Amino acid sequence: MELRPVASVGIVVDSTADLQSSYYAERDVVMVPLTVRFGQEAYLDWTDLQPDEFYRRLAASEELPKTSQPSVSQFLDAYNALSARCDSIISLHLSARLSGTVQSAEIAAGQLDFPVTVIDSKLASLGIALVLERLLDGRAAGATHDELVSLCEKVAGSVRTLFYVDTLRYLHMGGRIGRASALAGSLLKIRPILELGRDGVVEPYRKVKGSEKVYRELVEAVRRTADGRPVKIAFVHASNTDAVDRLREMLVAEGVTLDERFTSYVGCVIGTYLGPGAFGAIFYVDQG
Repeated sequence: MELRPVASVGIVVDSTADLQSSYYAERDVVMVPLTVRFGQEAYLDWTDLQPDEFYRRLAASEELPKTSQPSVSQFLDAYNALSARCDSIISLHLSARLSGTVQSAEIAAGQLDFPVTVIDSKLASLGIALVLERLLDGRAAGATHDELVSLCEKVAGSVRTLFYVDTLRYLHMGGRIGRASALAGSLLKIRPILELGRDGVVEPYRKVKGSEKVYRELVEAVRRTADGRPVKIAFVHASNTDAVDRLREMLVAEGVTLDERFTSYVGCVIGTYLGPGAFGAIFYVDQG
């Protein structure tokens, strides 16, 4: 008779958590990829197409690539595979306000006679990874399914996500801002800092002129959140490691105690709308 593992809650995420496949494999997590299309060529995010190659292609492309959520059948395959060796599943995903991924997952879950909880993290990129990390810790500690769901919701509600966008071109091409706003911003050399709000929608945080003010605004946002406490933080970038290094150094110089959990590319799906050169910080204070 085949024995089930002690930790019998299966975990599913999507590729917008922006982690390498080895991370999932080492921790028994199933990753369901979104799709990116350049013309007629389709690639699975973080599977067929890695971010470094994606940003090279994006910079050279006159048209914005198309992105699409995983299909219901992709989720059914993932859930069915886990149901053979788990008692329940938690499926943690990109903000439903940014993608139909949660909808696909919910449809698949509704077709199964098996307990699957689909969680709209209201986050993106390494924000999802920060929640996943805590979810894995809870599973390892023997938390129940319901306790793990509550933990995910608690952590997700604490995470802040701030991005700096180096060019407005991709936001405009993706329909996130109008042509007039993009043109005015480019002429005035204004670049927005964006925040993924508590409702899972991307919103303007600050509009600044000059790169030095970008760093100061990001540092101040992290410092205020930390308020003298250690802050769990992840740094993301779209082929801009120098910016991440500088931001990290400035935070340390300001006396912020960083508990750095991840540094990674912004993956192909989110990067489609941010464009090359973007970078940001995703962070929260662990309240226990």
